[in-house]
Amino acid sequence: MSRKINRAAPNNLSYEINAPQKAIYRIQAESDENRTEFLKNTFVQYFGDGIQKNPEAFRSRFRKMSATPFNFYRGSAVLFYQDLKVDKDPYIAKNHAAGQIFIHGDLHAQNFGTYLNCDGILNFDVNDFDESYLGPFTWDVKRLMASLNVLCYSKGFSDDEIKQILHVCVDSYIKQVNEFCKQSKDRFALTLKNTSGQIKRLLNETRIKSHVELLNSMTCIENYNRRFIRSKYVQNVDKDLSAQLMNAFQQYLDSIPENKKYSDRGYNNGEVTYNIKDIVQCSSPGIGSAGKISYQFLIEGRTETLENDIILYMKPAQKSAVSYVVHSEQLAKYFKHDGVRTVLCSYAMQASTPRWLGYTQLNSVPCMVDSITAHAVDLDWKDINDLNDILEVVQYLGRATAKIHCVADSDCVNTPKEVECLPFSIIPRDTEKAIRAAVEGQVNEFIDDMIEFGMVYGELVRRDHSLFFEAFPIRYQYMGLSTLLDIGLTVYEAYDDGLFDGFLDRVADRYPTLYNFDSLPLFDRHLPTIGGFNPRSLLGSEFPMFQRSQYGLF
Repeated sequence: MSRKINRAAPNNLSYEINAPQKAIYRIQAESDENRTEFLKNTFVQYFGDGIQKNPEAFRSRFRKMSATPFNFYRGSAVLFYQDLKVDKDPYIAKNHAAGQIFIHGDLHAQNFGTYLNCDGILNFDVNDFDESYLGPFTWDVKRLMASLNVLCYSKGFSDDEIKQILHVCVDSYIKQVNEFCKQSKDRFALTLKNTSGQIKRLLNETRIKSHVELLNSMTCIENYNRRFIRSKYVQNVDKDLSAQLMNAFQQYLDSIPENKKYSDRGYNNGEVTYNIKDIVQCSSPGIGSAGKISYQFLIEGRTETLENDIILYMKPAQKSAVSYVVHSEQLAKYFKHDGVRTVLCSYAMQASTPRWLGYTQLNSVPCMVDSITAHAVDLDWKDINDLNDILEVVQYLGRATAKIHCVADSDCVNTPKEVECLPFSIIPRDTEKAIRAAVEGQVNEFIDDMIEFGMVYGELVRRDHSLFFEAFPIRYQYMGLSTLLDIGLTVYEAYDDGLFDGFLDRVADRYPTLYNFDSLPLFDRHLPTIGGFNPRSLLGSEFPMFQRSQYGLF
């Protein structure tokens, strides 16, 4: 079997796994000045085109990244992979096949949640496959470890407690990989039947959610039919755009497997109609997608009654941060279309995929499409603060991570016919055995290495966030504006975006003697001004804020 695995591995890697020292040690040794320059250059190199095309989106994204170290980490996957493209990774060096498996690409502590599979079973699983690609399994584990460090540090846990949390997570990951080597992985799922504690609670809370309540929160009924509720962030599309969206929607229909186009009801001979009732455009609230435009379609449900109408979203598919580091002509052929890549990777890493998942192209922009459902709920860490609760949660995170790595290979009986175009010729036949071979005889060393990475890189994230905060926001001195108003604008916009907590503390740390924050009218939540001045007026054309560089950010 090992020979079979090695034949699937590439002969030449596009990233370095035999560096003289670990990446974390190299980064630790960098001066703040050099690291700041690296941050700027990385973001300009990989975000530059997007910044020029949609500067407002990236201003919003970078403001949100400035709010907390965890937000910064979530929004900077591209930096993570630029850091790791030169590393000392003995596990991938030992078995190259373990560097050629499906990985999530942005596996952090908040990219887990629930979904309702095609069999009607609620699952707890990894979600959001926008960054998915092929690469080393260690990258996913490392990214998860560092995210848990950043998250738990923000909750006030000690280093020893954080190390314990990381140990439980990675140990659970390895144990689940070994279980997959012994028994079938094809029907593995974390459900109400085999979970406990906070994860079972999340599944139960998801279980009682109502599709009708979701519809009523996003739509209204006019003239005996549903339509979307319009708002500042949900707006009409014009006639030309509507026609383009209708064309893209027809392309999307061709991407849906035939067996998912039918329901178990008699209406319309059991066939889903896909009749469009309404279309709107929406601005995204996310960090990685902040300010970007997506689209929502209100679709006729499986009957003529209004309670089972469906809401679909169509969003531009982004280029995977992993793809900037992993270069392969074979992969480039498979993944020319990032909507296709995202959907195919979702099929590969989920044993059961949603009925509505598909891809399309809006003009020349690759897009993915899926449903908005009441039963897709993210893991919310806000109220998970007890050490024992966190220890229980992270063992499920480790198991779910092992599942996505091991379920997608060429021997999986659940691989549907629709995804036969997945690059199975260049991945191991049994990924669980490839991972086991990579750590064989070194399991304790592997666990220790992952914990060390999480501890060190988590600290580096906090430093990077501080450096980013210094480099990015917002030292504009146009038209004689004072530093007071410059910072006030930044704080105001962070507050306006719901990111006031945490951001203000960083500003206060930066300028402790500049002025007394408590005296600012900003603290009266009913006053939309700072010192009697409306900061929104600074964004007018007469004040070219955000134009210090050709990209308008630094």
